[in-house]
Amino acid sequence: MKCKIDESLCTGCGLCINACPVSAITLSDAAHIDNDLCTGCGACVNICKKEAIIEVPDEIVQENVSMPAAIASGITTAIGSVRDAIKRYTNNSATNGTRRDSMGRGGGRGRGRGRSSGSGRSGGSRSGGSRSGGIGRRGKKG
Repeated sequence: MKCKIDESLCTGCGLCINACPVSAITLSDAAHIDNDLCTGCGACVNICKKEAIIEVPDEIVQENVSMPAAIASGITTAIGSVRDAIKRYTNNSATNGTRRDSMGRGGGRGRGRGRSSGSGRSGGSRSGGSRSGGIGRRGKKG
């Protein structure tokens, strides 16, 4: 977690500056936190009488931190490639009907459409895990 100052609430009293153990806070018109120095300890949050300092998740704070352009563009390119591949697969499967129809209901594993004999669906119930409709052990009625 990092800390952020709501400048509309900050009165510039300076209590947070003295409370910060890493000197990450400076004061001009209002207090300002250097996110590169801030450890997120919360000492400034606890001392502020106006509740002008809040803790925020790192993801939100990092919007303001500059990221090297090469890394950012590489991630964007990778995400775009994956998205395009998913779209191509989805579109091809929808037009060809290959995604589910070729494998049946079970997705190619276990029991699915197309089994004709030995499925245990003809005759009695399948209670007790038996496939033979009421026969508990082979050849003996249970």
